[in-house]
Amino acid sequence: MGHHSRLRIFAAALAVGLAVPSSAQLGIDLTPKEKAKAKAKKPSPKAPEAPKAPEARPASPQAPVSMPELDLGARKGEAGKRVAEANKVFAGGDYETAALAYDALLRDPALAEVHDEARYQLAKSLVKLELSHSALAKLDEILSRGPQGTRYFHNALEWLFEVGKKTVNESVIVSEVVRHGGGALLPANQDKFNYLLARYSYERGRALDEAGQASEARRAYEEARRLAGQVRQEAGGAAQKKGDDEGDVYAKARFVDALVRYAEGDGQGAVESFKDVVRLTNPRRARAPDPRLRELAFLQLARIHYEHKQNRYAIFYYDKMPWGGESWLEGLWEASYAHYRVGNYEKALGNLLTLQSPYFRDEWFPESWILKATIYYENCRYPEARAILDDFHGTYEGVHGELDQLTARQMQPAAFFDLIEDAEKGRGTAARPLMRRIMKLAFTDQNVKRLNDSILEVEDEMDRGLAARREAFRSSALYRDLKEKLTGERRRLVEEAGARARGKLEYERDALKGLLQQALRIKIEVARKEREALESALSHGGQVNVLRDYRYSVAVSDEQLYWPYDGEFWRDELGTYTYTLTKGCRDAGARAGR
Repeated sequence: MGHHSRLRIFAAALAVGLAVPSSAQLGIDLTPKEKAKAKAKKPSPKAPEAPKAPEARPASPQAPVSMPELDLGARKGEAGKRVAEANKVFAGGDYETAALAYDALLRDPALAEVHDEARYQLAKSLVKLELSHSALAKLDEILSRGPQGTRYFHNALEWLFEVGKKTVNESVIVSEVVRHGGGALLPANQDKFNYLLARYSYERGRALDEAGQASEARRAYEEARRLAGQVRQEAGGAAQKKGDDEGDVYAKARFVDALVRYAEGDGQGAVESFKDVVRLTNPRRARAPDPRLRELAFLQLARIHYEHKQNRYAIFYYDKMPWGGESWLEGLWEASYAHYRVGNYEKALGNLLTLQSPYFRDEWFPESWILKATIYYENCRYPEARAILDDFHGTYEGVHGELDQLTARQMQPAAFFDLIEDAEKGRGTAARPLMRRIMKLAFTDQNVKRLNDSILEVEDEMDRGLAARREAFRSSALYRDLKEKLTGERRRLVEEAGARARGKLEYERDALKGLLQQALRIKIEVARKEREALESALSHGGQVNVLRDYRYSVAVSDEQLYWPYDGEFWRDELGTYTYTLTKGCRDAGARAGR
């Protein structure tokens, strides 16, 4: 029936204690003259000691950075004292001033001996200021030097995970893990590293598989399973003890293992791994609850059973998906096909009634019309089948035309994404209802959605995170550098999102064309059946009615309430509908035997 059940991907802490606030954090002057006056004061225990600077040849002094809170005039021989004072400001909680102090140290070549520490402390300051993507850029500068090039390599890795918890899209740190994590995994983050690397290897294997490179894909899958197997079972319990809300890392690793097993053709092994995920995420016993991962595990179990024509098992797992969850509507649609296969037309039509309700007018389930027409056709309800197909053509022929024109345009990926963004925000010609529906279709691709989430996060950091800083910060060279890096990151994300969105719309355009052709074939078959019925009636000298009454009951269990549908949709009723077929030509035995 043109339905396919491919397994989809869904894919998915270091706390720095603050020292006692420094009394000098406001109006502090870090020039050598002022430092001499404060020599007798006991240093803060949180400020790390730095080696005395070596003698340096005279050099042209850098222009001092001046601000109301901090005077950073630089002189040679004061590197250790300067970084110690900046550390005091950091410990006092004035992270903006501290960030400017560390940046000033980095801009002074005469203070090269403390650049390593200043670079690391600057990244920490940006994390504390909740400028996550800016902090990632600074952490990348540290990690790019490698374990031999900086003594803060491992510390930066720890902070990388801390930043990853604050971003909406965990994938932003995956590339950093792949580039910098090999052979340098810290015990505290070993499990998370292995999980992220396993996920990356699996996604790489899928891409190679789709490109026809089977042998390379097989090696990537083997590596993914090896890495997933290295995640310790204790990892989930550790997450709960630390109060993390990222879920059970061990359960996530088992989920990746299940995906790999399925990709390798081991369906039974995949089922067992998915069941492990369900057990690990049981809210009554879970060490670190993860409702989203549990929902995805149920969805994948249902799909595997459906693929092997074990329809009643598939229905069992579809029914386990939580009402209103992120994938609930998708599961409801797929369950409709399973109910159709076992002859439970009433429940299949009830699910389709929910999908086609006003609540989900902009959702994308064009194949639901084909299934609905097929059910009526198989029950010899030809007029209803034709009317459904006419509605389908009237709705989706225009959509296909728009998709065809849109994907035929020659434009850069960034411009393509801007068009999608205009539609989402209701701007310009893209605000037309039909165009908005088409553009919303692009975000049904999880990769596009994740990229869009990251784009919005970067834009928010630019518009609010940086712009909300004090005037001294906004007028600094550090501010300009961070703004430039964020602009470049947004450009990269937009280009990738635009390319993926175009690919998604091209795929849906071709799929919709196939559905329109399939609907036309069903209409031809409906016309043929109606002609045969007419010829039979003429040959018998009168009308021949092939429809007969079906036996049905409105009885429900003690936990349910039967309520007749009167044309209105109530939110709490969605997903519970049963559409009773009172007449048809299918006998009960044939329906029950499917």
